[in-house]
Amino acid sequence: MAAVLRHPVERIISLYDYIRGTPHHPENAALSALTLNQALDAVPEFAVHCHNAQLLTLFNATERDGVHAALSRYPYLLGRVDALEPFAQRLIELLGLTLGGRLPRLNERRPLSGLAPAHAQADYATAVARLERYNRAELEFFQCLPPLISIRPKPALAEQTAA
Repeated sequence: MAAVLRHPVERIISLYDYIRGTPHHPENAALSALTLNQALDAVPEFAVHCHNAQLLTLFNATERDGVHAALSRYPYLLGRVDALEPFAQRLIELLGLTLGGRLPRLNERRPLSGLAPAHAQADYATAVARLERYNRAELEFFQCLPPLISIRPKPALAEQTAA
């Protein structure tokens, strides 16, 4: 499993603004009429991305023991978004490729036409406080995550003897 993790709250805010600025997105109509704080309650399809989503996707767990169990069972290459270059370099090395230059930056934030971005909404601070509560486990994991981590667990003794 290879993944780049973003700061959990910043990721959700960015997703919210992205959906609102993307007319063809399935959740655009619902989110365009709501503040981020309101969307947390009113749009279940969006709210599912707002509760430790990175941990659940990567480890199918949010508690420390579940995360450690997954890390000890499966190979992982994890990186923080602020260490994208070393992550990409390590990933292409694992694949036997070469990078051939710097990574292009194509994920630029587009302006929202006629809509206030999340950070300009009156109830933004309330939304951020809620997101920090909802993502406490993921925030703790992200804060402890080094810029790059590559884990290749050793096979269990039973697997070694069977092979």
